Amino acid sequence: MSDEKTGLERAPVRDSIQTPRAQAGPLPQSVVRTTALHRCEDCRATTAFHAWNTVELAPSFNTFVSFANYGIPPAGKRAVIELVTGQIIVPAGESARLRMYTSHGASASNIDLFLTSQGNVSGQAIYVVTHSIRAYSDGPIEFDINRDNGVTTGYALICISGYLPDA
Repeated sequence: MSDEKTGLERAPVRDSIQTPRAQAGPLPQSVVRTTALHRCEDCRATTAFHAWNTVELAPSFNTFVSFANYGIPPAGKRAVIELVTGQIIVPAGESARLRMYTSHGASASNIDLFLTSQGNVSGQAIYVVTHSIRAYSDGPIEFDINRDNGVTTGYALICISGYLPDA
């Protein structure tokens, strides 16, 4: 068939098709061609983890927070981090930044997380972070709290949650 205006061949159009199931009678053999692998109903729930760290921020521009004490991820597993939440409290007028470090094989990942100011209370600036993310790590999971004042002290709470599939 050709288009009358352009003279180009058009793709054929079928009005109907006859599928094997639409044919009369039972199917001659099973339609299953492979055996399904055994899979858990909800692997994320059965391998879930939740970990948190609190740290007193000593006078310093950078404070590292490691989750190594939780053993996440264990040998033969990979951590899939789906939520990061936390709070950083520093003297009023001071700002802070938060970066998460993960690794996937030999590839390092540096993920900057956005902090939101919640205002000042009793001379302290309060910042919070909550990110729904998908970060992978088969090595250490660490955070860097960076501040613009290396003389004052502060406080931080960081929580992560996710699950641990096989690596």
